[in-house]
Amino acid sequence: MKKSLSLTVFPCALLGALSSAPSIALDWSLEAGIEGRRFIEEAAYPKQVDDQWSLSLQPEMVWDSEGGNGRFTLTPFYRYDHADSERTHADIREAMYMTWDGQWEVRAGIGRVFWGVTESLHLVDVINQTDLVESSDGEEKLGQPMVQAMWYGDSGTWEAFVLPGFRERTFPGEEGRMRFPYVVEEEALYQANAEERHTDLALRWSNTFELSGYSLDLSTSVFRGTSREPLYVPNLAIVGTEPVVTGLTAFYPMQNQIGATVQFAPEGWLLKAELLHRDIQIEELGGTEVKDQTAAVTGFEYTVVGPMDTAIDLGLLLEYQYDSRGTDALAQNDVFLGTRFAFNDMASSEILAGITQDLDDTASYFFLLEGTTRLNPSTTMDVTLFAVEAGTDDPLSAFRRDDSVEVGLNFYF
Repeated sequence: MKKSLSLTVFPCALLGALSSAPSIALDWSLEAGIEGRRFIEEAAYPKQVDDQWSLSLQPEMVWDSEGGNGRFTLTPFYRYDHADSERTHADIREAMYMTWDGQWEVRAGIGRVFWGVTESLHLVDVINQTDLVESSDGEEKLGQPMVQAMWYGDSGTWEAFVLPGFRERTFPGEEGRMRFPYVVEEEALYQANAEERHTDLALRWSNTFELSGYSLDLSTSVFRGTSREPLYVPNLAIVGTEPVVTGLTAFYPMQNQIGATVQFAPEGWLLKAELLHRDIQIEELGGTEVKDQTAAVTGFEYTVVGPMDTAIDLGLLLEYQYDSRGTDALAQNDVFLGTRFAFNDMASSEILAGITQDLDDTASYFFLLEGTTRLNPSTTMDVTLFAVEAGTDDPLSAFRRDDSVEVGLNFYF
């Protein structure tokens, strides 16, 4: 897989600048993990494994300037997977220098930015590329080279981004689970002439208001550049006299995007929405129409504090997902129903369970349960259950045999 030149140039330049700084203070930590997955059903595609285990390392080093207005953070990441060579990968999650003065803040380097507010789907989160081999739900992101300028004023927070260099999405290999029927090849295609060296631009405004004594958070953003969500071109070979698909190539088109988020927090409630319109800059690819996207996720979370005189906080979640692309999208007319348990114990134990149901096809759904607890001051345990059921016309059908149980131990030093 190609790596952007910026991914190495940015941190090297910043480390060189730090080495000449007159006085800095260093703090560091290390997170190490071991993870095991068991897939309940027989694999759908040849060479896929039934069991996976992996090891991960994520150190973090933070340098603070003596003057108190500068900080550099370095967070590399590495995972070794015994079964899937494509899941064995390294990344720089963050290599960011930050400085501030009054209402201004400037960041330069490699970083991760999160814009979403809803639980089940993050539509507006466009800055970073998805690290799909790390997390199949799209929650984990690759580090993105960037220069970010922020201004905090009475009118809100304004953020401007210059994004030099593009990160390709990671995909499982032939042995990996949670993948398409055909493996996505390492070499990608781009609409931009500069390919992965294209510079993208983004601007975001956000502010918090008081409405009837409660907090109302609003944001709007614009983005122009290479789409983080690829299209797929089939690779063909002639077997006998018939063309046969041998794999897929990711194609990254150009896009213009407008997004917005709303979050309102009256007592006990959290009402949220994400709105998106993406204008894809090509009309067809390989003879197939490429559709623009108008999408929304909206819903609520209501928290019941201490039900039945317990110490537990119970969250009830309901969200609706709409996508104008119809069956070309993973969630085009779906509803998410979930519960969150915060046990408020010494171990900080939490459980989030939810099911996403396709309203057009009642036989298509997926279920996800995530639980975490602290075993001791330096060790946590995570448990994840995943199950999916989908018809042959549903994009989720590719994962129909990937029901799994995953257990992870994380050690903090």
